[in-house]
Amino acid sequence: MRSALPEGWSYFADWRDLVLALGGLVAVALVIIWWSQQTRHWHRIAALSFLAAFTLAFVSIYVFWVPPYYAGCATGCTGWRGFPLPVARITFDGQTQIGLVDVLLNVLLLWLLILVASLVGRIAAVVFQLEQRSRRVQVLAALAFVLIPWALLPRYLDPPQPVTTGEELRLVTNARRAAETTYGITGLWVHRLALEDLRQLSPNPLGEMTPDLSAIRSQVCLRGYTYFYLPWRRYRVSLEPTGVNALSIVELPLDGPCWDNVEVKP
Repeated sequence: MRSALPEGWSYFADWRDLVLALGGLVAVALVIIWWSQQTRHWHRIAALSFLAAFTLAFVSIYVFWVPPYYAGCATGCTGWRGFPLPVARITFDGQTQIGLVDVLLNVLLLWLLILVASLVGRIAAVVFQLEQRSRRVQVLAALAFVLIPWALLPRYLDPPQPVTTGEELRLVTNARRAAETTYGITGLWVHRLALEDLRQLSPNPLGEMTPDLSAIRSQVCLRGYTYFYLPWRRYRVSLEPTGVNALSIVELPLDGPCWDNVEVKP
């Protein structure tokens, strides 16, 4: 990814993103004005929501990261950190380079999302008259409409991952399907598998006179996320020459390369 902004200030955003950021600031101002008409403590809501957005943006640097990869990028691409917007570049030698503009844009987006969520929550509280309910009902409502949906968000929204097309997309899809169904990786604990990298070990052996259908031609590295988008484990899926069925799956720690040999999970 290349940016029109000075390197060191931004690695992902360009001038068009700054124009969109102006619209985001206007939206934030409008929501804060709305809150000022609802309560005299609106300044606390604005400050606390900004603090929450900044905290989430900071935490995302350590939780959401894609190391340098070759999936969909034959010559190799640098990785990145941050979510929902990337804020730092990961070089091939493992250095993390943070762009200040990228961080500010991510904070702004998260701030706007939190303020909009608080607006929706306020409207729901008025509609269902939660302020007149008991403390127990209010706590249960917060769990049902705030905490639980946030915890289960990995089931519905993909975390950051490389983009693949064509044959590589087919291999990644088959590997993810095998991990989810054949090996039962996803379920009560792991909610989402995101692509980390892909490698093809040899030319297609199906073109040989006597192909070895038990040979491993391609491997896919997947990162598993649990509740609240917390990364849990990584999984290396080995596919047979047709790229349809998985031969094995290896559970990997979060640190270290995907391609080191680890005990195979039957």
